[in-house]
Amino acid sequence: MLPSAAGGEESAEEPLRLGVVTFYNPRLMFVKYQPLVDFLTAHTGRTWTLDISHSYDETVDNLCRGRLTLAYLGPLTYLRAHALCSVEPLLRLRTRGRVVFYSDVLVRSDSPFERIEELAGHRVGFGDPLSTSSHLVPRSMLQDAGLEPGRDFECRYYGQHERAAHAVLMGEVEACGVRDIIGELFLHRGLRRLARSGPVPAYPLVASPDAPRELRETLTSALLGFPGEARPRLDEERWDLELTGGFTRTVDSDYDPVRRLAERVFGPRFATRPERELRCR
Repeated sequence: MLPSAAGGEESAEEPLRLGVVTFYNPRLMFVKYQPLVDFLTAHTGRTWTLDISHSYDETVDNLCRGRLTLAYLGPLTYLRAHALCSVEPLLRLRTRGRVVFYSDVLVRSDSPFERIEELAGHRVGFGDPLSTSSHLVPRSMLQDAGLEPGRDFECRYYGQHERAAHAVLMGEVEACGVRDIIGELFLHRGLRRLARSGPVPAYPLVASPDAPRELRETLTSALLGFPGEARPRLDEERWDLELTGGFTRTVDSDYDPVRRLAERVFGPRFATRPERELRCR
């Protein structure tokens, strides 16, 4: 039996926990991430369960306290966990064979906007304030275009990428920032891409700081083989597109570009400031 994340022996009946935040609605999260949980159970000799947190900081807190054995974090959330309890990333995703992702700024297909600068004086929807792909990166794109939040555009937060996109469709906001794979889903549903970011390091998988070395090595070895033989049995329209390319090794310094971006947008204390202070003023 492998040691538990706390370093002691754990009964076979008590599962290890993979933590994720609600990028989608909770029901869809279970559908999309259960294949990864099943893979971990089959390849680590332990039973795993999915733990969906209600907030990004709740996931970080549970990870640092050892309540989660493994967590799937956005880059900005990882940097906050690193600052809080010195966790290191084990692996990062290879979505579509890439180790990076992009953020999109979307508008309605019938909107008059042609350049991001034209959003001055309008409303922009974001996901969660701690989201890299639906807040930090698109907000930096607006600022790079000379638009300051609260002065040149109004910020509204919807928690999830899809809700921000729906807000554009419903006319609640004129534009939104979302992750590339979410944005692409809406390109045939009434939205179009106004701008796309540069590459951002893909989302990491992070182990609890108390996770024993043996467990970390077992997880790394197993997940480097994901999805492997599981692929033919999976309906890729139901499980998360993030996971289809598997994982690759990564280190903390791979996320230095996100550190620099967060320091520029949120200030040098971005990793420890309360979430409310990262919202547009």
